[in-house]
Amino acid sequence: MFVLGIETSCDETSCSVVRDRKVLSQVTVSSLKYHKQYGGIIPEIATRNHLRFIDKVYNLALKQAGIKSFQIKAVGVTHKPGLIGALLVGINFAKALSLGLDIPLLGIDHLHAHCFAPFLNTRKRFSFPFIGMVISGGHTELFLVKDFDDLRVVGKTRDDACGECFDKVARAFGLGYPGGVYIDKIYKEKYKNSFSFTCPRIGLDFSFSGIKTALVYKKMELEKKGLLNRKTTVKIISSFQESVVNTLVDNAFAAASEYKAKKIVFGGGVTANNRLRRLLAEAEKKHKIKVFLPEKEYTGDNAAMVAGLTFYLYNNKGHKGSLSLKAGG
Repeated sequence: MFVLGIETSCDETSCSVVRDRKVLSQVTVSSLKYHKQYGGIIPEIATRNHLRFIDKVYNLALKQAGIKSFQIKAVGVTHKPGLIGALLVGINFAKALSLGLDIPLLGIDHLHAHCFAPFLNTRKRFSFPFIGMVISGGHTELFLVKDFDDLRVVGKTRDDACGECFDKVARAFGLGYPGGVYIDKIYKEKYKNSFSFTCPRIGLDFSFSGIKTALVYKKMELEKKGLLNRKTTVKIISSFQESVVNTLVDNAFAAASEYKAKKIVFGGGVTANNRLRRLLAEAEKKHKIKVFLPEKEYTGDNAAMVAGLTFYLYNNKGHKGSLSLKAGG
């Protein structure tokens, strides 16, 4: 059975065809290059580009999968969270397909889909419950996952999302956008403790605004003294990243301990961070708690994870949506 997934929650226009957990096609067009000059996502630009490319991306996804439209048996589309205008493009396109092909339409929470991403293209079994952690530019959330239709938030950021914090710090230091990519690239482990920065944890909640502000003030202080150069910048950024990723790891394993979970599943763009992946591998051995990470191709927003979760919810759980599906609802 072939299932189509559609993802348009932010700047990626993405369509994917899956069969069970096997990704048969994944086509994504990003409008990121148009946003770079602004240092962040401009909703109007994102929405216009979704309108421009959605039909082309859909047709190419079918072509890559080697199927015809009539072979699709269900369509899943991100309906939350995200930019309302961007979401509407994907939802309306999915509704048209549902009507035209007479197939079920499922609305997918793409944060839940991120928790499904590590199980794409693999025969690894998933059993419940487990801790799910989504770390991206817009979200930092911990879930207790009893099933993929039974997720409960047990921890989240109280201010900036982790990826947002990376973006703001990178912008302050003139590194580029998206910030996480550039910060990860210049990170040097030998400088990880050059400066002392902390990210407060409130129970299982996070807070990243304080460390962002601390870095900006440290930059201003060093500039006034004429001490800010390339090497010092690398030391500051390395210390910053080390503090952030350690906080992510500590909170994830604290949640697993609190809820007696033996598995932690990670998703979202920040999970592509190389230092985070190394720390998780070390923590996995230390705590004897299994860690699941998505392939880097499926860390950012993508339609494959939406399609995979759609297949599971429709085929395994009997879920069906309706044409009354709303963006954000």
